[in-house]
Amino acid sequence: SATNSRVITGSLRANPCGTSSNNNMRSASLRLCRAMPPCRAILVSEYGQADRLVLAEKETPLPGPGQVQIRVEAAGVNPSDTYKVLGPAGPYGPSGTNTPWLIPALPYTPGGDGAGVVSALGDGVTEFAVGDRVYLMTPLVPKSFTSGTFAEFTTCDVSQVFPLPDRISFTQGAAIGVPAATAYRALWQRGQLQPTESLFVHGASGGVGLAAVQMAAAAGCFVVGSAGSAAGMEAVQMAGANCVVNHKAEDYLFAAKAALPEGSAGFDVVLENFAHINLLPDLGVMGKNGRLLIVGSRPQSVGLNPRLTMPNELDIRGVFLPMCSAEEVKEIHAELFKLMEADTLVPVVGLQFGLQDASKSHVEVMRPTAGGAVG
Repeated sequence: SATNSRVITGSLRANPCGTSSNNNMRSASLRLCRAMPPCRAILVSEYGQADRLVLAEKETPLPGPGQVQIRVEAAGVNPSDTYKVLGPAGPYGPSGTNTPWLIPALPYTPGGDGAGVVSALGDGVTEFAVGDRVYLMTPLVPKSFTSGTFAEFTTCDVSQVFPLPDRISFTQGAAIGVPAATAYRALWQRGQLQPTESLFVHGASGGVGLAAVQMAAAAGCFVVGSAGSAAGMEAVQMAGANCVVNHKAEDYLFAAKAALPEGSAGFDVVLENFAHINLLPDLGVMGKNGRLLIVGSRPQSVGLNPRLTMPNELDIRGVFLPMCSAEEVKEIHAELFKLMEADTLVPVVGLQFGLQDASKSHVEVMRPTAGGAVG
């Protein structure tokens, strides 16, 4: 699935910088970090398949001005991580979206999502203290990418670090960044979903899908989700969907539309994870002024008759996190924190791997599984 949540965890060495939350310890902890030993990390020295992910030691990254160093307790794995490892031959290359600026320069440590504990602060950082529990979501665009989360320690700009509620574990925290932020961005910022409206989540058993179902159901929307297995369907039901359909069944779209409240002509919003397959069928389940939100697709052409969008005045909208403004990013994570604190948003973790098995996580995240990993 393009949206499944995978988490890498590892036996991480003790924090040489201490865990004090006293602001007076900031400069001392930073000085200690300048003598830190190397840390374990995944290194990618050549583009290719998942076997290019090699566990090695590297110099522990130190925070510069405006940056935070984090002792990583868990790292999230997303399809975009696999695309970067593939390099120019992958979806970001000339045969795909031709967006080479999304491909990191070699060598690099992968991973954009993670959770852990603040271990040192760069000059000028006042938002956090050493010892704070946090999650992070570094940009998908590598030009501002400092060091990845597939490591014992990482650094990033303070604007990419967010407080982690006590009720959320580190493994759950590693599954917040891209999945939950994408779901929020799609539903509320791009889709303008209203509490009185209906939502169909096409492929609801992955990380983005489950987050979307949880948030929309809590807001009062009528939610229908699809999954491809009994376990996946159960996960979507547990997330709060009013109805769940099996997208391997021949008539599942008819069943999804039939589940709508009486008088509904179609869904107000459709969240689509596999637009290269489902774009055309989606148009058939949408109601007047419906919005189709694309959060995932293979880089391939789809034959579309534009007139199909006209009778119901349908919108097709792309969703891409790097397009968020700084203010939109602040809104997203402030709202996600509130939702987690209220127990409305509970990240679902599927498979867990040790750092040494990072290559396996890259294989698994691309499998069509559900509920994070439940089938």
